[in-house]
Amino acid sequence: MTLKAFSDKAKTFTFTYEFKDLDTALVAGHALLGYMTGTYEVPSISITHKDKGTLVAEYVEDKKLNKTFKRICDSFKDYYNQPVDDEAFEERYKRERVLQLKESEDFEDLLNKVTDYELELLDYADRLLSDKPIPMDSMTAFGTLEMLGDESISLLQKLDVEGEYKGLADYSGQ
Repeated sequence: MTLKAFSDKAKTFTFTYEFKDLDTALVAGHALLGYMTGTYEVPSISITHKDKGTLVAEYVEDKKLNKTFKRICDSFKDYYNQPVDDEAFEERYKRERVLQLKESEDFEDLLNKVTDYELELLDYADRLLSDKPIPMDSMTAFGTLEMLGDESISLLQKLDVEGEYKGLADYSGQ
C-alpha cells in the first residue's frame, strides 16, 4: 500500500459538520483522523469541537476533501440512538423537582432542607464507617422519606416509568 503525499503548494482547508450530540462528533472525528493516517505519509489534520456537536476539521491537502469527509461523517448519522429530548431519569427528576421547590419553598426553607439532608447523609456515613455499624432498617428509610416529603416521592414515582426505584414504586406516605 502506497501512502499519498501532498505537494509543497498544498493549502489548508476547513471542513465543518453538525451532529446531534458531542459524542457522535467525537467518534466521527476519530474516523477522520483514521482516514488521514491511513491515506497520507504525513497526515496533517486538526479536529476541534464546538457547541453541542459541531465538528471542525482543519487539514492540509492539494485539493478539498469535503466530499470524502462528508461521506465519512454521514455514515455516523444514526450513531446517536436516543431521541434528542430523551433526558436521563435523574436529570428529569432534578429539573421537575427544582420547579416544584421554586413554587413551594422560600430560600430559608431550602437552606433548612439542604442542611437536614446533609445531616442525614452524614449520619448514614457515620453508621457505615463506625466500628459497630447500626444496620439500616425500614425505620431509617421511613424517616428519610418523611424528611423528603410527599411531593418528592410522588414526583419520583411519576417519572420512574422504567421501574428503576422498585422499593418506592408502591410507597404511600400514609
